[in-house]
Amino acid sequence: MAKYKVRLLNNSHNLDTIIDCPDDKFILEAAEDNNIELPYSCRAGSCSTCLGKITKGTVDQSDQSFLDDEQIQNGFVLTCVAYPTSDVTISTHEEENLY
Repeated sequence: MAKYKVRLLNNSHNLDTIIDCPDDKFILEAAEDNNIELPYSCRAGSCSTCLGKITKGTVDQSDQSFLDDEQIQNGFVLTCVAYPTSDVTISTHEEENLY
């Protein structure tokens, strides 16, 4: 099992922290394990409440069913069903920027 560094950023929420996240744990769960509150609703990858945007690195979010290919290519990620596959930086609280 590999562990990756996940940097979570959001200036308006005064968030800039790095957490360790195993490659078999969802990023949202790892954040919660570190007492970081991120938005979520369904926990199933079928809504946009937990949406973030990747600015560096990669994830596996193959369990998601909400985002289309273009949105994924533009870096959007559903943290509730995303596993890190490298060290990654994610801008959080991005739901309002999806549309």
